[in-house]
Amino acid sequence: MKTSLAIVIMLLSNIIVFSQNLVSPQIKADFEGTWVYKKKHYSSTIIIKFEKAKDYANFIDVGTGEAPEEHFRAQIKNNKLVIPPYYHRNDSNIEMEVIKGKLYFRQQLVLWDKKNNPVEIKDAPVVVKIFQRVKK
Repeated sequence: MKTSLAIVIMLLSNIIVFSQNLVSPQIKADFEGTWVYKKKHYSSTIIIKFEKAKDYANFIDVGTGEAPEEHFRAQIKNNKLVIPPYYHRNDSNIEMEVIKGKLYFRQQLVLWDKKNNPVEIKDAPVVVKIFQRVKK
């Protein structure tokens, strides 16, 4: 009886531990850290973090550091991080992908209808910024 109880407890603890790891270790390794996009006269910084038992990434847009940070939840879709548009906070679809150690940050502008729902613009240009990781 004690043996079967111990086995049940062990199995339940494994299920709990497994459920806390909702994001694959590979996704965490690829995205987590501080990333910088540098141009001649400015730089922009973003921070990506993951929490246990969460199925999304915390995306912090530090920017140049002059304005307050913006915080978003990035969803994981097909090994990419995706941030949907938010009215008056983020007027674009954002998709991030790590390729050869660099973060490809793609954003595409959306418009809003009278009910504040995003309306995709057909053939809207996609702006791509390539960030370098500066801290894991």
